Amino acid sequence: MLLALTSGSLGRHYIAMFESTQNVMLKPTETWREALLDTRIMDLFFTVHRKIREDSDMAQDSLQCLAQLASMHGPIFPDESAQVSYLAHLVEGLLSMINGIEIEDSEAVGISNIISNLISTFPRSILTALPSELFTSFINCLTILTCSFGRSAALEEVLDKDDMVYMEAYDKLLESWLTLVQDDEHFPRGCFVQPAIQVFNSYIQCHLAAPDGTRNLTANGVASHEEDEINELQEDDRELFSDQLASISMLGRIAANHCIPLLTSLLEERVTRLHGQLQRTQQHLMNSSDPGSVDRKVLDDLYEDIHWLILVSGYLLADDPQGETALIPAEVMEYSINHSTEVDINTTLQILGSPGEKASSIPGCNRTDSVIRLLSAVLRTSEVESRATRASLTELLSPQMGKDIVWFLRRWAKTYLLVDEKLYGQISIPLSTAFGADTEGAQWIVGYLLEKVINNLSVWSSEPELANDTVELLVCLVEKRERANIVVQCENWWNLAKQFATRSPPLDLLSSSVQRTLMKALVLGGFAHMDSDTKLQYWTEVLHPLQQRFLNLINQENFPQICQEENVKREIVATLEALCGIAEATQIDNVSSLFSFLMDFLSSCIGLMEVYRNTPETVNLIIEVFVEVAHKQICYLGESKSMKLYEVCLTLLQVYSKNNLGRKRADVAAEEDQYQDLLLIMELLTNLLSKEFIDFSDTGVDDDVFRGQEQSSGATGRSVSAADVVLFGVNIILPLMSQDLLKFPSLCNQYYKLITFICEIFPEKIPQLPEELFKSLMYSLELGMTSMSSEVSQLCLEALSPLAEQCAKTHEKDTPLFIATRHFLKLVFDMLVLQRHNTEITVAAGEAFYTLVCLHQAEYQELVESLLATQRDAVVYQRLADAFNKLTASSTPPSMDRKQKVAFLKSLEEFVSSVGGLLCVK
Repeated sequence: MLLALTSGSLGRHYIAMFESTQNVMLKPTETWREALLDTRIMDLFFTVHRKIREDSDMAQDSLQCLAQLASMHGPIFPDESAQVSYLAHLVEGLLSMINGIEIEDSEAVGISNIISNLISTFPRSILTALPSELFTSFINCLTILTCSFGRSAALEEVLDKDDMVYMEAYDKLLESWLTLVQDDEHFPRGCFVQPAIQVFNSYIQCHLAAPDGTRNLTANGVASHEEDEINELQEDDRELFSDQLASISMLGRIAANHCIPLLTSLLEERVTRLHGQLQRTQQHLMNSSDPGSVDRKVLDDLYEDIHWLILVSGYLLADDPQGETALIPAEVMEYSINHSTEVDINTTLQILGSPGEKASSIPGCNRTDSVIRLLSAVLRTSEVESRATRASLTELLSPQMGKDIVWFLRRWAKTYLLVDEKLYGQISIPLSTAFGADTEGAQWIVGYLLEKVINNLSVWSSEPELANDTVELLVCLVEKRERANIVVQCENWWNLAKQFATRSPPLDLLSSSVQRTLMKALVLGGFAHMDSDTKLQYWTEVLHPLQQRFLNLINQENFPQICQEENVKREIVATLEALCGIAEATQIDNVSSLFSFLMDFLSSCIGLMEVYRNTPETVNLIIEVFVEVAHKQICYLGESKSMKLYEVCLTLLQVYSKNNLGRKRADVAAEEDQYQDLLLIMELLTNLLSKEFIDFSDTGVDDDVFRGQEQSSGATGRSVSAADVVLFGVNIILPLMSQDLLKFPSLCNQYYKLITFICEIFPEKIPQLPEELFKSLMYSLELGMTSMSSEVSQLCLEALSPLAEQCAKTHEKDTPLFIATRHFLKLVFDMLVLQRHNTEITVAAGEAFYTLVCLHQAEYQELVESLLATQRDAVVYQRLADAFNKLTASSTPPSMDRKQKVAFLKSLEEFVSSVGGLLCVK
């Protein structure tokens, strides 16, 4: 309705946007000030909604209009006081609407969109300028709504509804809370604590079984038992609900005084019950000959409770910033510091170091640090699990709980173990005493975690996901040198290394991916601080057996005859997985050693390509070794080492090309196989190209070390560059890229990422491609722009600018590339002016459009004149003519100048808003 009222002046571009998304930000010009700032207009929309809310379709439309009004921003507001008045009236209308009704299912998402837009659009200074009573009423309403939608979302899950409207609405409100509390310094101190407690308590209650919680209870309070079957089909909760958990944990930190002790007591109580239930079940099994007579209902409820409590605890205590130093959250640190005067350090350490005992049984347990006590509760859970495995009760345990424990311990260890005091303005004495460098607590917990890893790999080798989470914990223990220094002092570590190196059971039963990650961990551990003799001994025990077994096997005279035997293939696959693991262990200070070790293998791997050319899964794994080496090491390699890698990669591609030349695959799965190896080759080429963007190498050092070895190679032959390898690879790939293959999303994205990289880095090479390959590449770009996802379309548009710039440099008018760019000018022109497109790609389209206009100015004028000539409506004609004149006014004539380009892009944004929807072809 709002759109219908405004379409005359705002342009149909808004309508096109509105049809493609539910949630549109409204930025009207100041000419709309008198109409839209009139409070009666907003009152009208609230009144209309109250009248038609029983009709779910119309109600959704009216709520979308209100959501737009809640997002209004820009020049329509003359000053801050106008914004405050507008927002106050909006909030009053919203509260009046919500408080007077029982919200229908069809209204939930719309109402959450209004609140989300309101919070994300209006500056904090405007929100805090609201009358305090109104702001408090709004926060109270948001709290009640969040709790209510959370309960309804839990009910939707129990009933397995297809349309999860409350879940969507709940997620939206949690995001709004996250926006608010992240800016809490702008609001009155402590104003979010009580709301945070209510939302946190409600979330926990929805995820606990009766009688404490409401999980699996339908609306009439009856328990549902269907959930286990449903959950089998879903991804892991920690990924599925990661955004929810992040928001809830942030609220938990705001109210740490309440939430950390609550989680601790709930988890301790359930672990005590679990311990007792396992003992009773063990007794029952001893007295019964029928294992099927065990009632698992109590155990399953406890496992599910523990699952959610550990997930929330993990998210609350620590973040997992990818690639950055993990810091203890400021709120958690502050909470620990504020209570440190009440804490008995010795009792805290006693509880931490006694996971086999109930915390409540230790004298003075109430004078412990609550953050450490929560960790202790998880360690207690881990200990109950370990003791159950030793008592042969593994069948009664939950692999999911095992995954949760090691996931939590890894997340915790990254942040708290060997806490670096220099990174914090203030440090909690209990935390630094328990987990700081050179503390007994840190050494004890490293030993405990290592023992946990070894126990898990022994007991849970048949559970790939649990085994994988377990080895990821091991990687965490050794990826930082300070932690690794403690790990390698443990006898268990050396036993594990020897066991793995000799392929002893049960480690030989682990899945390939787990063995790969375990190898990565063992290699990282080898770079810990050890004296030279000990280090030599370590590498002799870990890497020497791998090398020796591999060489002994492939150097056998009859290797080509026995290569397909199961035990031989298993050994080859294990070696290739280990090589990937070694490459993954690359860090800036170990790259030189690992590169030399891996290069010895890469030539042998090319020989294996010949032997296993009819075994696609082995060929794929061989290529993957090269992919990992390039991915992890290329950015650290100096020129001479890079050249060695380029040479060996080129040889690999030549062998692959020879083996696949004119090859027909008859079986049904052949295309899938081809898809996989092509994907890997494109990853390899993309990784090699990344050297142009990310280069951490110290060329001088590299050349000094290798100059003596490589002078002869430089004298005898031409050096191989990244361009040589990549363009050879493109010669292989382009002829094979059928439209059917591009239906595979991962292959499609990788392909377009690669060709965009090539156009950006080596635009001068594109005109040199053979004619058929050049045509294939241009067709691929057109197909990607017009028929693929917005992500692919954006990549193709990004590829056009460097190609047009290349044409401008050469000043050649009749080349195939010049002719192709003229065709692309028409495509981009149509995309921006005549077709509906995702607004996210407007910038990429604009940049491409500008460079193409610079190159083909006459053709651009022809396109404009041709379009204007088709207009029969004089008003539309004049509006378009004015818009086109304004578009190029700042860049006449257009040139490849950055300042002009920026001005053009700004004008283009206004152009698209003004006329982009006038001519849209649907």
